[in-house]
Amino acid sequence: MEFLALIKDNIPFLYLGIVAIIAILILWRAQRHVTSVKERKLERLDKIKRLDPLPNDALTRRSKIKRKRKLTEQVDRRFSVIQKFLFGGVLTFAIIAGVMPFIGNIPSTMLSMFITAFTVILGIAARPYVENMISGVVISLSNQIRVGDVVIIDDHYGTVEDISPTHTKIKIWDWRRYVIPNSRMMTKEFMNLTITERIIWAYIEFKVAYDVDIEYVERNAKKIATQSDSFSDRDDPQFWVMRLEPDGVVCWIAAWAENPSSAWSLKSDMTRGLATLFREEGIATQYTRHGITHEPPHPEGAPPAPKGEHTVQTETAAAPKRPRF
Repeated sequence: MEFLALIKDNIPFLYLGIVAIIAILILWRAQRHVTSVKERKLERLDKIKRLDPLPNDALTRRSKIKRKRKLTEQVDRRFSVIQKFLFGGVLTFAIIAGVMPFIGNIPSTMLSMFITAFTVILGIAARPYVENMISGVVISLSNQIRVGDVVIIDDHYGTVEDISPTHTKIKIWDWRRYVIPNSRMMTKEFMNLTITERIIWAYIEFKVAYDVDIEYVERNAKKIATQSDSFSDRDDPQFWVMRLEPDGVVCWIAAWAENPSSAWSLKSDMTRGLATLFREEGIATQYTRHGITHEPPHPEGAPPAPKGEHTVQTETAAAPKRPRF
């Protein structure tokens, strides 16, 4: 009986102790998960060989090492902020849960003033920062977009350089930076070119005239693709005739590359090679129709000839020189 009476007299302290234990367990589990995600991201960052959206030799080996070290420090700092944010959130939850049973003892006027002031501060002054912080935590803990990923977002092609607690920084192909608040990043649609299979498909579309030998173009297009330094020999290039248009035949040449930057170079090599082939071989890329109308003179008094009687339709390829097959 004395033990039950002792428990009854100390119920508030037991309640606070249970709340504290639950908060500690939640914080421990959250911190452990954050640390695990951080270690995986650092391990992946260490394995990335190329951090630029396009191949380039502008950076020395020492500069690349320095840059990778800087990215590692940014990841450490970001997850440090996330851990502090989680600690503050769990502490706030524990305080609110701890004072809930004792709210009845607080004067209603003081309670109303406190709630009103807190709502105004949080809703007006801190709302953008809180939104970006929460979005930054979600983005950092997910695998939809990560530092080092090659993405296309808002028609910008680039590499994710940094994901801070408040914004995401994209290094686009011309080395400019595209900065997006994390609250907007959560609602944006983007294409992640890194989250693919081990190799990536690169293709270009072009057009040839109807009187061109398609098989000849196919053989040479495949040969051009395989001669590129960015071509991956895991599979042979593919050639397709996609559709027929009034001025020519639309074709695709596609080949595999090891990563997005190699795919960019492979597309450039294939485009350059096809342009050279068409110029040297005189391969027409467009078929045109010309209407020629000739009205010869006729004697006076004679009835006029019907309109269009002397019209001649000719069909010619855009290029005067025929290909050599």
